[in-house]
This record gives sequence, structure tokens and C-alpha cells, in this order.
Amino acid sequence: MMLQSIQDRFKLDDEVLKISRICLIVFSSFIGFGIFAPVEELGLYDPKWIRVIHASITISFFVATYFVSWVRKNIQSIMLVFFYTMSAHSLILLYWNSLYIGYLIGMILVLSCIGVSFVDRRSLVSYLGTVTSFGILVGIYTKDHQVDLSLYLSAIITPALVSYLTLNIRLSSVEKLRSSESQLKKFQDRMLSELELANETQSNLVTTEWPKKKGIKFYSFFRSFDQVGGDAISYFEREDGKMALFFADVSGHGIASAMVSAMAVLAFKIHGNQIQPSECLKAIHDDLQSLVPNNHISACVLFVDLETKEIKYSIAGHPPIIHIQKENGPKFLEGLGTLIVSFLKPSLKNYQITLGSGDRILLYSDGILEVFDESGEIYGEEHLFDSIKNHSDKKGDEFLNAIYEDSMSFSAKRISDDMSMLLLEIQ
Repeated sequence: MMLQSIQDRFKLDDEVLKISRICLIVFSSFIGFGIFAPVEELGLYDPKWIRVIHASITISFFVATYFVSWVRKNIQSIMLVFFYTMSAHSLILLYWNSLYIGYLIGMILVLSCIGVSFVDRRSLVSYLGTVTSFGILVGIYTKDHQVDLSLYLSAIITPALVSYLTLNIRLSSVEKLRSSESQLKKFQDRMLSELELANETQSNLVTTEWPKKKGIKFYSFFRSFDQVGGDAISYFEREDGKMALFFADVSGHGIASAMVSAMAVLAFKIHGNQIQPSECLKAIHDDLQSLVPNNHISACVLFVDLETKEIKYSIAGHPPIIHIQKENGPKFLEGLGTLIVSFLKPSLKNYQITLGSGDRILLYSDGILEVFDESGEIYGEEHLFDSIKNHSDKKGDEFLNAIYEDSMSFSAKRISDDMSMLLLEIQ
């Protein structure tokens, strides 16, 4: 079924339609010979009214190929009818006018055109057999030949053979194209299936359903640049009762980055019980460095004490964490560190902060910041702070969506990287 669909699409492609239009123009030119040529002075019998009707129909179908979808869809069948009528017209004129050379040239043109116009061997062989047979009979039974019979017969048979050979060459190319298109379709289907699986994996890498904890709420946001992205947001409930949070941004885009994200999340789940956040990040680095040669990771690990609201954190090359207070507004928390899963040994430190009621912590990927307006100005930290202040009355998902919309509005919805955020709200 799929192969048949591919064949149909090929028969109706632009190449065949263009060739059909060229043939219709050639037919119109040949028909016009009888309208404008001095046939009476040449002693030819060529009724003008037949030519006018034939030319009008031909030109009408030529115009219809641009405006009528039914004509385009059925162009092969329509052209076959035109080839038969043109051949019949030419053979009748040849018989009436004793194999006049002008009409013989027209017959040769028709026979030559069909070889480059069709991808259907059965139709072509049937046409060539019928027209060549009638052409030979016309040559045999015509009296007072103006062209030597042997020359006439060769002029009829030779272009018919050339048309057949041309068709075979074209069909060989067509079969190769069909085979290539079929293989490409299978490859595309396989890639789409893999992308769907990768997208499902990506959805598991970005936590959207958070456990309910007394006194603190968690919210996350994610939009990928490609169908799958390299950002990860995950959590791990530690043995000491604290919650470990992991926010990571893998360099690059697509399936490769998503695979590295999945590996990083798995390593985080294994090492989430480390004493310090920096030790967790270093352990992730050690596990992945030899396995991931072409990607590096910027990340944050936070250990949240759900009772005291104390947060210990470490930053590995990630944008600064933003602390939002009701009275003082947003500010950056201290903290620097180098990337992990790079060629360099990571330099990481531990930091801590105790949050009060109404405080919020915002983590974000650089995809939020690195968008540009039409003049080339970057959104950056200043616009992000303005957005946070403007939407300080909003909470949770509404707050994150508002920041995202501000970034998109600034850049006219042009993004260049995955965009993700994590929000902690103290009740």
C-alpha cells in the first residue's frame, strides 16, 4: 500500500507535469501549422475548422494544468488521449496529402514526445504498437508518395523504438527513485518513532508532578528547542529526610543531549545521599566524564531541609540562583563553580541559606536569558529581574508561565535553546 502511494506521488510530481505542458505546447504549434500556413497554395487538404477546434482544446488543457486540480491529478490519462488524437490527426493528414513531409515531421514529434512523458510501460507499448501499425498501413496504401516509402517507414519506426528505449531508461531511474523514497520513508518512520520515545524519556527527565510537602511547594517549567532537549529537573528523597533537587542543562540539542541528561539524572539518583551537594556533583562528573566526550553540563544540586527550610547548594557553571523576598525583591544568591563532565577537574563549593515564610527560590536555564529582540539586544538578567518584579503577585505555575511569556514577547517567539525553570515557594 505504501509503495503504491509512493508510485502515485511520483506519477503526479512536478517533473511529469512540466513535461506534459511542454508536449501540449508542441502539439499546439504543430496544429497551428494548418491554421496559419498557406495550405491551399501548397496544394494540401487540411480543413481549418478541425485545426481550430483541436488547437483550442489543446490550449485549454494547457491552461487548465495551472488552475484545475482534476487535470493535474489525471494528467497522464489526459495526455494519452492527446497522443492518440494527435497521432490519428497526423496519420489522416498524411494519407490525405500523400505523405507530405510537414505532416511526417509532426508525426515524428508526437512519437518522440511520448517517450519522455510517461512512466507507464503498458500504456506506451499499447500506443506505440497501435500507432506504428496504422502508420505502416497508411504508408503502404497511400498513392503518389511524396516521400520514399522506405524513408517514411523508417521515420515512423525509428522514433517509436527511441521512445520505447527512452521509457526503459526512465523507468530504471524511476524504480531507483521509488526504492530510495521507500527507504527514506522507512528511515523517517523509524526516526519519528525514536523521537517519540526520546520525547517520552525527556518528559521523565523534567519532573512536573512534585510530592506534597508541608510548608514548601515545588513547580517546574520546560520548553524544548527541538522535539527533545537537554535540560533535566529531578528530585530525590534522601535517607536523612531532606529532599535533593537536581537542575541541569546539557550542551547541545536533540537526542544526544537527551541521552546525556538521562545519564546525569540516573547518576544524581545514585549519589543523592552524598553529605554535601558539591560531592554529589563531583560524583556525577566522575561517572560520566569517560562516557560523554562531546557534551558538558551546567548544573545545580540543592539539599532542602523540609523542617528548618535550610537549603545547602552547589553550582557547577550554572546561572546564579535567584532569591525572591516579599520586601526586598529578587537578588542573586552567592555561588560559583565550573562545569561538570568537561575535560577540566570541577572546582565546586558549598553554600547555604535559610528561607523565611513567603520566600521563593528560582532556578532557570540560560535559554530563558539568551533570547534577542529584532535589534539584537539580549533579554538577559536585567529583563528577567524586571519580569520577576512585574509578576511578583503571581504564584506557582502562573508565575513561571508569565516569565516565559515575557521572554517570548521580547524575542518575538524566537528561541535558540531549551527553556526550563524550577521554583520553590516557602509557605
